[in-house]
Amino acid sequence: MYTKLNMSALRKINCGLGLLIASFFIALPGLSQLETAMQCVQVNQAGNASITWEQAMDPASVFEQYTIHLFEPSSGLVLETYNIPNPTDPANPSFVNTTYDANTTELCYFVVTEGPTGTFGPSSDTLCSIHLTADPALAPGTVDLNFNSPYIGSQSPTPFAEPLSVELEEADGSWSQIGIVADNGGMMTTPYSLDECSGDLVFRVKQSNALTLCDQISNQAGSTLSDEFDPDPPLITAIQVDYAFQEALVEWESSPAADLAGYIIYICNGGFQMAIDTLFDPNATSYLDLNSNVQAYIESYNVAAFDSCFVAGEPDPGAASEYCASSIFLNTASVTCSDEATLTWTGGFNLPGEFTGYEIWINEEIPSGSGNWSGLQMMQTLDGSVDQWLFQGATFGATYQFHVAAQTLGGASILSNVRTLEFSYPGAPEFTSLRRATVNDSGAVSVVVDLDPNCNDVHAYTLQRKRSNDPDFFDIETLEGVAGMTLQFEDPTAETDAMSYQYRVQVYNDCGDSVGASNTAATVHIEGISDYQLLKNTLHWTPYADFPGATASYRIYRKTNNGGSTEVLTQLPASVLSFEDDVSNMLLSPGDFCYIIEATDAIPGPDGSINYALSNTLCLTQEPVIWVPNAMLIGGYNNEFKPVISFADFTNYRLDIINRWGDLMHTTTDVESGWDGYFNGEPAQEGAYGYFITIQDGAGRIFEEQGMMTLLVSE
Repeated sequence: MYTKLNMSALRKINCGLGLLIASFFIALPGLSQLETAMQCVQVNQAGNASITWEQAMDPASVFEQYTIHLFEPSSGLVLETYNIPNPTDPANPSFVNTTYDANTTELCYFVVTEGPTGTFGPSSDTLCSIHLTADPALAPGTVDLNFNSPYIGSQSPTPFAEPLSVELEEADGSWSQIGIVADNGGMMTTPYSLDECSGDLVFRVKQSNALTLCDQISNQAGSTLSDEFDPDPPLITAIQVDYAFQEALVEWESSPAADLAGYIIYICNGGFQMAIDTLFDPNATSYLDLNSNVQAYIESYNVAAFDSCFVAGEPDPGAASEYCASSIFLNTASVTCSDEATLTWTGGFNLPGEFTGYEIWINEEIPSGSGNWSGLQMMQTLDGSVDQWLFQGATFGATYQFHVAAQTLGGASILSNVRTLEFSYPGAPEFTSLRRATVNDSGAVSVVVDLDPNCNDVHAYTLQRKRSNDPDFFDIETLEGVAGMTLQFEDPTAETDAMSYQYRVQVYNDCGDSVGASNTAATVHIEGISDYQLLKNTLHWTPYADFPGATASYRIYRKTNNGGSTEVLTQLPASVLSFEDDVSNMLLSPGDFCYIIEATDAIPGPDGSINYALSNTLCLTQEPVIWVPNAMLIGGYNNEFKPVISFADFTNYRLDIINRWGDLMHTTTDVESGWDGYFNGEPAQEGAYGYFITIQDGAGRIFEEQGMMTLLVSE
């Protein structure tokens, strides 16, 4: 049985033994030569401590044995006494302790030499094993190394104690010094910061003793560190339209990160951001997207920086800017049957600062098709609050190119796309193609229409809508377009969560005559139900009609975890209009599942990309599933009461334990924290206890669970 002593008592015992034995040896000459001193304590990888001390002088040949005393300084607990009688001479001053693990705590030793029965040499000094821990610090990539002095069990540190050397194990098994700490006789700490991307590190502490020629060596402590600092995103200053290439040119200010290795360029579309290129150049400040559609609509981009700490050989980008920055999109429309044209522009969103003004630039070709361009001329300067301008005095039979240059506070110019208009009496386009009618993030319907590239006359394009119970189409919006433009309509009044809608575009020339119509499109409408028993979500949807080609397939997208990342569940042929999503393997998610159907065209769009149309967003929620143990045993296998919960959002989680008198025994809002059966530091009484659990599902609905559990206490 262990005896608990405080440090003061141990020191008094140690010193008292020494005085007693010393006084005894005055009466027995020669016994005083049995005095010895500790040399070092070394800990191996298994946690075994090797203790060595000075050989006791024994000229009188009275040596019987060494007695080693072991205690734990943190608890003041005397752990063990070891007698080493064999061989019965003083020339065996060492011992290996395999009973107590020096990897878990520091252990202190002192030695008493025994002579004839009842006689002792003086007690040696006290020497402790060095116990090292490596704990992750608050700062990422940093570890706190905590360790004790080998003299922590003594009344005061040895005045000639050497500093302690903190060492790191190298790849070849050797040790390198990473710090030196003066021995203060107690507890010490020193930080270590990672100078590489990541590493599984092993440390030890060593103290050399010039007098004993023996090194104190601690246990080995490991820690896994990684560089968690991501570079700050660069500031996007402009989304230009390069005048020579007529492609989007992204410009930014360099990221201030010290460890900068390059940038990743993202294109933004419909709430999605997709990486389109990686620049392994920390000095890059611009990127030309040769695949942009900046002539057809607003293009939006984002940029993230990355450092030299790659993951699986690939750059690990930091967070990009919160919002995507966009280009300035210019649209032009000539006034019906006249020499006038209206320029309208929008975009330049999420760029720093406000625009102070706009410049209107024109290039004129007379006659059309001759190649005889007059050269760029700045026609007008406008205030930054203006977003349109009326061009007057065009020559019939001539062609004009227009672009807008937005002026920034710093004096720079941001160019829009170029629009070309030919002034002639309008004819009729050969075709008007409704590329897609797709539901956007806001629930509105976006309609994209491609115009006849060979028709150089300005026409009015009126979007019309029809519900299933409407007798005919009615007008929604009218835009003007010419020569292969792509028009983008928005129908914010559509109730896309309730039904599918049909859309078409009627075409009118500048003189108000109806000259054609597009194909008719029908949006995809998705509905579904959640099966709480089988843990399935069943989806079905209306077919899309009609693409310029034909519907090739349907992709099903799913978002989880309150709007988290989006994944493609499956791709189905056009003949399939339903799907069952088994979510039984996603019990740890909050249980909210949002679905979008994407119909794909059999032929690509005008730019060669996939033509698609999205459905409304359908969100289904699985009810939380709560498993609760009915008993727990303090000191047994099931020694903690903690519910297991699936399909839940733990934002409003709460667990209360009460006794039969209604007293609150335990409460927590941490789902990982259960009840250990203790109250005020003591085991609670055996018996029945009530529990109350509050949780919410992924849709924010509150669920409550209550019941009884039995508490048992192990003997």
